[in-house]
Amino acid sequence: METTLYITKIVESLSSANSTDDFADLFVALLRQIALGSPVSRETLGAALSWSTERTAAALDQIPGTENDEEGNIVGYGLTLRKTPHAFEIDGQRLYTWCALDSLMFPMIIGKEARVLSRCPATGAPVSLIVTPDQVSHIEPAEAVVSLLLPDESSDIRRSFCCHVHFFASAAVADKWMSQHGETAIVVSVEEAFRLGHAIGCKLLDPAGPAPS
Repeated sequence: METTLYITKIVESLSSANSTDDFADLFVALLRQIALGSPVSRETLGAALSWSTERTAAALDQIPGTENDEEGNIVGYGLTLRKTPHAFEIDGQRLYTWCALDSLMFPMIIGKEARVLSRCPATGAPVSLIVTPDQVSHIEPAEAVVSLLLPDESSDIRRSFCCHVHFFASAAVADKWMSQHGETAIVVSVEEAFRLGHAIGCKLLDPAGPAPS
C-alpha cells in the first residue's frame, strides 16, 4: 500500500463531503465537543469555533451523515454517543467510534488517551487496546489486525468506508471473512493502522491547531 496516497485519499474523502473550506476546523472542533460526552448544539459548536450560528449551520448542512438527537443537537460524526461495535473510553466515560481507524486516529485529535474495546466481526472475540496521542499499546490479542480500503467517490464516508474498517482477531481470520463477504479491503497490523491514522490526524490538525491541554 502506498501510504502517502492512502492518507491523501482519506483526507480528500472527508473534505469532499462538503463544499466549505473550513472542514478541518469544523471536524476537529466537533470531535472535541462530542468527546465531552453530551449532545452538541450548533450554538455550542459555533462558540468553540468563534463562528456565527449562521456560518456554523451552513457548514454543518454541507456534511452528510451527522447523527442528531430529537432536538437537532449533534450526537455523532466519526465519534458518537450512540453504540457501535467500537467502544472508546476516555476520562471514565464510554463513547463510540464509527470504525476501527477512527479509534486509532481520534486520541491525537482530542488530545486524550483512550481505551478501545471492540469485537472481531468474524469470531466475536474481544479486541482491546490503549491508544494515546502518540502510540498504541496493550493490544489484545497481540496478532489483531485492521481491515482498510480506499473509499469510493461517495460523499457518505460512513457507508463507503467506515462500515468496512474493522478490528479482526488475526490476519488469517480477516482474510477468510473478507473472502466470504466479497470485501476488497486490505489487512494491516494495528500498529500500521495507527501510523496511518496518526498521519491523517496530523493533516486534519494542521489547519485546526493542536488539541487543548
